[in-house]
Amino acid sequence: MSLQTSSIHRIQTAAPSDHSPFPPHLPYLFSPVIATQKSMSSEFPLFRLPLIVLNHGLKLMTPFEIISLSLCSKRCKTVCQSLRNQLKCKEKAVKFQLKFSKKREIQLEFNYYLNTLWILSIFQISGKDEIGLSRNDLFVTNWIPTEDDTPQEQIRENNSMVNQYLKVYISNDCDIFVLRKYIDHLAYIFNITLTDLELHFQDFTRDENEKIIDSYCGNRRDTNCVKSLKLIGESENTPEDDEVLYHILNRQEAECQLTLAIKPTSKFHFYGDLLRYSINQLIVRNSDWLTCGELECCKSFSVWMFNSKINEFNIEFMIKRWYSGWTPKWTLAMIEHIFINIDDCIIRIREGISAGLIAIRSEETIEEPDGLSHRIKYSIRRGNGTIGEFLVENNKYLYIKARGNTDISLSTFISMTKEMM
Repeated sequence: MSLQTSSIHRIQTAAPSDHSPFPPHLPYLFSPVIATQKSMSSEFPLFRLPLIVLNHGLKLMTPFEIISLSLCSKRCKTVCQSLRNQLKCKEKAVKFQLKFSKKREIQLEFNYYLNTLWILSIFQISGKDEIGLSRNDLFVTNWIPTEDDTPQEQIRENNSMVNQYLKVYISNDCDIFVLRKYIDHLAYIFNITLTDLELHFQDFTRDENEKIIDSYCGNRRDTNCVKSLKLIGESENTPEDDEVLYHILNRQEAECQLTLAIKPTSKFHFYGDLLRYSINQLIVRNSDWLTCGELECCKSFSVWMFNSKINEFNIEFMIKRWYSGWTPKWTLAMIEHIFINIDDCIIRIREGISAGLIAIRSEETIEEPDGLSHRIKYSIRRGNGTIGEFLVENNKYLYIKARGNTDISLSTFISMTKEMM
């Protein structure tokens, strides 16, 4: 039986029937396209292969081909899932991200396809489209993926990702819940859970944002609740946008990482009890709106503040407070400055402490792929024996280790930071 790839075919996100319109075997074992031309009408009896040969063949299929095969029948779905359940396949899943913006996307990344991002682009079918199929389903017109027009030489030189796109269509109504079923299907066949949610909150109403957060980032007990949330606001906030942000931040339950790429108004305050739970990593892009006082109250193990406007006076005050016995809720922090001279800061701090300041200075220059890195570090011991580390790299990046509850060194923390740049 053959299917016309020029028409729209429904993806059965629930349990596919063995009487599905898709054939129980693909004409070409390693092609995502179900052949339609007469010259390509021969069928390959996939499930008649010996098990070892079958498993080896399936391992060579791309993620899109696995998805296509898994939708053919219940048996295909089970075979795909059992293959990916093998330990060496399961461990190689890197990223499973859902992006909500004007362009909805599901992104998959695997170690066994280096530098390749597999993107399912979600498009809405308007009520005027005469496709003759029921509502609240996902549809595919063509299983042939498209690719970015980036030259291979440029990709290799920059170690950048190749994006493979597959268009998926969805009806207008209740699309969040339909996507949930499809995500559950992908999680099942690839043996991975949803890892990341990227939400462009300004593209949605408050109610829509609430539905998205509740569905994908509102319940830590849900195995498909994302561990990392990225909130993006491409334009400056209105007062109404600030209120939506408060609502989202209070409802979300990201456990691993929270990234804020937002432009709130001057009246927006990131107070300590805004987040319901503490998180492991807080990353703030364009953090010129985040004050030193708000940083001190962040409930996170580690904090990154890029493009900060915190000045040397604020840093001196923070170090003095720490030396006097105050301890922040976070352990590690990175603050990007326009310019900071840590030596001048420590000199002024010493002048203000009559009993003197016990601080050990070290300095090193490291050769890195992007040039030389000059680092000055002060290790400061306070009265209770706690040692804090304050390191400045290239008079721009301040790294702080304020607590002794981790084995992570500042060198490791710097490496983590560079991976984010």
